[in-house]
Amino acid sequence: MAKRKIGWPFQEGFIIDGMQELHLFTDYRWNDGSVSRRWYVDPERFDACLAELRPVSLKASDELDQ
Repeated sequence: MAKRKIGWPFQEGFIIDGMQELHLFTDYRWNDGSVSRRWYVDPERFDACLAELRPVSLKASDELDQ
């Protein structure tokens, strides 16, 4: 039986376009060591080098949501 491939998001890319913030992509690290990027916009329209990178935390926040 083959090992199941599982991925975790580790960073996201955002850019300010005028007065709005756009979520451009999310980068995933897979349990086989590979990395992939999922784009939410047309990658030809934006330069990924200009994106603000933000780490993704999968840990629960200490703050209460109530």
